[in-house]
Amino acid sequence: MSYTLTFSKAVLMVLFVADKVRLGQYDFVPTKVLSEALNIAVPTAVKIMQALNRAGIIETREGAKGGVRLARQADSISVLDILEAIEINRPLFRDDFNINITGTKPTLGQKAISDVLKKAEQEMKNQLKEKSIADLIADINN
Repeated sequence: MSYTLTFSKAVLMVLFVADKVRLGQYDFVPTKVLSEALNIAVPTAVKIMQALNRAGIIETREGAKGGVRLARQADSISVLDILEAIEINRPLFRDDFNINITGTKPTLGQKAISDVLKKAEQEMKNQLKEKSIADLIADINN
């Protein structure tokens, strides 16, 4: 009943990359630097970067001056964009009940629970859509 830890790691990675590039420390942040600084195993970091790259959130470059940077401006990347890149339509709440009782009340109960959980998830996604990486960087630096 939760999104994976990978989502949180992905947000942290995007913040780290955005801030390092913003500060002029790197044009492309090396994967090794990212992995070591955030204590994320290189294979895990690579998988996350692949998902973020497919979603157009980051871009990568190979070679001695290679690494990763944002593919778009930080103010145009929402936390929801990252969630969707990592979780790929996975719901926060499961509502695939397997109960043995049938009838009107159990059916209506399942629907009521499903409706409230879907509404809660949608409200959460609306909040995530409103918060950009630039907003988070500003929060960190205040």
